[in-house]
Amino acid sequence: MHLNIRPSQKKDMQQLMELDRLIWNSTNTPALLQWDSVEDYEKSYPEGEQTVAAEGDRIAGYISFKHPFDVPSNRHVFDMAIGIHPDYQGQKVGSRLLEYLKQTAREQGVRKISLRVLSTNEKAIAFYKAIGFKEEGRLHEEFFLDGKYVDDLLLYKMVD
Repeated sequence: MHLNIRPSQKKDMQQLMELDRLIWNSTNTPALLQWDSVEDYEKSYPEGEQTVAAEGDRIAGYISFKHPFDVPSNRHVFDMAIGIHPDYQGQKVGSRLLEYLKQTAREQGVRKISLRVLSTNEKAIAFYKAIGFKEEGRLHEEFFLDGKYVDDLLLYKMVD
């Protein structure tokens, strides 16, 4: 499989919106990500704000990252989110996107990558830990989803 890792483009917005609708549910996000239109989606995620992995014209996944706070003392940290199309899960798409993120982090002097993941998202937790993320904290019973309290895990990885 040949993946093109590149910034998101206007032509990707429909697929990215559909991918979010497909992958996010109450087991892996505290609030469903729904938009009324591609225009609404693009307001939340402007062109170039996400990095996509594309096989031809098909989006296999995306990663987004930014500094958690817009202050100089936090420029060494990226907060990230990632989404992989179910058809591409287990095919190293996430690993390729994270390699891109690590390279970008090195180029920008970022030392730490952090993320949040629900304790019910066992598949994602296993993936993150397999590639070196460690648990930094746990927000106990942070969300009430599907009739039960769910912890929010804070994970991190230092950029090597």
